[in-house]
Amino acid sequence: MLLKFQFWKALILLPLLNACTFEEQQVLNKIPKQVNAQSVECFVDDTDTLRFEDVLGNKSFKKFNGPEIGYGHLRRNLWVKLVLQNNTNQTQEVILSTDQIILEKVDFYKKKEGKWNKEEAGWGTAIQNRELPSYLHAFKVSLSPNSRDTVFYRVRNQYQVVRLPLNLFSTQQFYQHYHSYLFYDGLVTMALITAILYCLYNLFYTSQRDRKTLVLYLIYAVNFFIFYTIRISSPAYFTNNQPVIINYFVNIFVFISTYTFVRFGTSFIDPDRKYGNRAISKLIDILFVCTVFVSLFPTWSAIKPLLYLKLSFFLSTIFYLIWSLISNFRRSFLTRIYFFMAMPLITTGMIEGLTNVFGIMEVPNQFFEAFRISICVEMLYILFALIFRERYLSKQIQKRLLKAELEMLESRIEIQENEQKRIARDLHDDLGGTLASLKHIVLSKMVNLLNSEDAKQIKELTQKSGDDLRRISHALMPPDFEKIGLIDSIKELIRGNNSKKIRFEFLENTKDLELEVKASLNIYRILSEIIQNIHKHSGATIVLVQFIQNDKELTLIVEDNGRGFENSTSLTGLGMQNMLSRAKNLDASLNFDSNSNGTTVILEVPYE
Repeated sequence: MLLKFQFWKALILLPLLNACTFEEQQVLNKIPKQVNAQSVECFVDDTDTLRFEDVLGNKSFKKFNGPEIGYGHLRRNLWVKLVLQNNTNQTQEVILSTDQIILEKVDFYKKKEGKWNKEEAGWGTAIQNRELPSYLHAFKVSLSPNSRDTVFYRVRNQYQVVRLPLNLFSTQQFYQHYHSYLFYDGLVTMALITAILYCLYNLFYTSQRDRKTLVLYLIYAVNFFIFYTIRISSPAYFTNNQPVIINYFVNIFVFISTYTFVRFGTSFIDPDRKYGNRAISKLIDILFVCTVFVSLFPTWSAIKPLLYLKLSFFLSTIFYLIWSLISNFRRSFLTRIYFFMAMPLITTGMIEGLTNVFGIMEVPNQFFEAFRISICVEMLYILFALIFRERYLSKQIQKRLLKAELEMLESRIEIQENEQKRIARDLHDDLGGTLASLKHIVLSKMVNLLNSEDAKQIKELTQKSGDDLRRISHALMPPDFEKIGLIDSIKELIRGNNSKKIRFEFLENTKDLELEVKASLNIYRILSEIIQNIHKHSGATIVLVQFIQNDKELTLIVEDNGRGFENSTSLTGLGMQNMLSRAKNLDASLNFDSNSNGTTVILEVPYE
């Protein structure tokens, strides 16, 4: 079981850490054959007052144990001594660089022509004030042949965590590395702008419920864009030194983007708020407000309880979203879509926050290259997820409307059937009895008083009235329909409509036909309406009715040799609309083909 857990854990983290290694590498050396980093030692100035001359011969430097140099929220001067060895017989021009852009102040000391020179860098330092025109804190080092030289760093962060991942490059390697960072920044910026424009465009065309989800994602994307632009990409374009306090306030945008991302996620997977935990949700709201409030005061950043408050907010929001995804994974299709699209960004975002905002986690710096890529990919994934969600919810709404429409249609048909049953029963029991009594009186008493021709006419009329009453009654509701079934009822209907003027023929090819009573009755009603229209309008003399059963459907075909009709004018009548409604209730198709040589009506009913 443990092996299985470790396997899945590795499988999840593999895409995120594919470029990372956890070996000890205080200096990631890209030119090991030419230059070696002999030693890396660190010293924390607890007095925060020592100058370079004071630490130059200080014995307090100690080897740092760990994959990368990191001290969390130090708020003290960190001194780093690095010894480099040139292994070649030629002078080596190398570049020492750190990708930790948020370092507020980085001083670099190196010997040049026997004198110690100081170079400056840091988050707010203008490009023209740096030794190299790069927002990566990079410095040139010239190593004589087969020599060993020592360089020093002094790093000071008041508001951010102290991490100093070092890279040793040749000049060409460094600029390739730097340009790849600029390329990733461009991709992230384009992805964020695309997300913002998508939300702004669709705000005008979405429903009220979907608009709230889009607004949350828009706020998240805008805040993330502000955070990424100010903290990560804009230092490459500073022409004047900027106060580091600006970088501190960027944390507020981090917290806002975290909060809105979680709110967007829960709204995405549960738009009707059926499954959320309101108590936890309210707690997160309170923690968010408190976190933003305490972040407004930079002097409070060193108070540990307030740092724990920010950490509680950050972790609670992330884990609440993860809990929502897991608990709704089987329940909601949208959750499964969002889980696979957003989980990599959730994981990498949490790791980035715990590493660079709170300083309680250590990961190799190569991870943050993967983080940039994951931002681009996830932004596109979430945009696709939003588009898919919109279409999915639209289809769900259409299904609900169709279901409601079918329920109303079924209810209307049921009311109609009940009313027809009542009318048929009243015609048969009441009017039928009255006509029978009237026929008896007329034939037994009054006929003898008339001449033979009038008596014959009266007999024919009384017989016809009885036949018409029986035919109408049977058309309204066939006797014993549920007992004799659809086929026999159709045969009875055909037999009742045969006359000297119109000859009906019936062909059927069915085997072990089993239909619900409602479906059978709808088919019967459609056929009855077709026959009634033939009597009224067609002028036909021959009508062929076919009922065919196959593996997937039932087909009712009615053909006559009448005068036909125009589809545009004849499909709007009440009887025709009644047939179409019943066909819709059957999920069937009803088609008409009419010309001067006759009319063909085809009803195709799904049947398995």
